[in-house]
Amino acid sequence: MTVLNFKNYKVVAMKYQLNDNFFNKEQDHRSFNYSPNLKINFTTEDENKAVVRIRFDSKNELPFDINVVIEGEFEYNSEDDQTKIGFEELLKKNATAILFPYLRAIVTQLTSMGNVYPPLILPTINVSALLDKENNKR
Repeated sequence: MTVLNFKNYKVVAMKYQLNDNFFNKEQDHRSFNYSPNLKINFTTEDENKAVVRIRFDSKNELPFDINVVIEGEFEYNSEDDQTKIGFEELLKKNATAILFPYLRAIVTQLTSMGNVYPPLILPTINVSALLDKENNKR
């Protein structure tokens, strides 16, 4: 058995809307510098179960505004945690890394369905570095 089990994920919210305030409708958004808003929350249901929520927002920087929220369910097997990393640390780094490809795929598919602009393909990220950066802001 594994230390952290990924049980399932679900899409909580998806929103796509053309951005009427977009300044350059002719330019390909793949060449823009934009700063997507990515938020990650952890909710522990009990000592061995938790939900990880990732929210992605993009406002007024692209030809469309997008909001996607997904949640993943995870279980912790403490008896298999031989290195004693702990549930919270596994959730922060591993669970987020497991969920992020699902978020990327949903964002790409949702933005491709608009059929006006090329789809938005989120870059891969170093989840550990992102979380460390977020923790340093607090």
